[in-house]
Amino acid sequence: MPGTALMLFPFLALLFMGAASSEASEVIVTCGSSVKLQHDRTKYRLHSHEVQYGSGSGQQSVTGYKDGDDSNDYWIVHGAFRTNCTQGTPIESGTVVRLRHVNTGKWLHSHLHRSPISGNLEVSAYDGGTVEGSDSGDNWEVNLDAGGKWKRDQRVRFKHVDTQHWLHSHDKRFGRPIAGQQEICAVQKKTNDALWFAGEGVYFPEREKPSAYLKTPHEDL
Repeated sequence: MPGTALMLFPFLALLFMGAASSEASEVIVTCGSSVKLQHDRTKYRLHSHEVQYGSGSGQQSVTGYKDGDDSNDYWIVHGAFRTNCTQGTPIESGTVVRLRHVNTGKWLHSHLHRSPISGNLEVSAYDGGTVEGSDSGDNWEVNLDAGGKWKRDQRVRFKHVDTQHWLHSHDKRFGRPIAGQQEICAVQKKTNDALWFAGEGVYFPEREKPSAYLKTPHEDL
């Protein structure tokens, strides 16, 4: 994809320089952070690659991948479609985000096409639909049982805004050409198989809130 290499180089530099930040005990997930999302029960990571679905939308496939040492597992946290989210802004429960695949530049997406194995809703990686290369089908609401800010290693669910289905995985796996990789889909029920957590990654520090705003005499003029 044009521009993907240019996007990846600064990411790799940040990965090298910021690795220590992801080891902190209380790390907040913020806008701009590049993270690996791991399925809580099966421990497979959310993954994509330049392999299209052979059915449904025919868009780029999203799977669960077991090997933790793969750059195709990284996703960058962005604000909702047509909104800005400043780097370092903490993500709280109820926030709508988009997740952009680092290596291909495509967005985690869902729609009404059926997933290839289970027949639930398909989850794909997509970069079309509007001139911006994104659309509302890329919006996911962060859901934390306890509310508050989303932290590294904390269980989290993602609710697809357009369809109101949950990002989900299970033990159903593909054959060739992506043999052994796990199906990712979206389901209507909020179950434990919709639980994920953010693991390895580059986490931008939380932006400090500005100190109390004090008016100067000139501001009333």
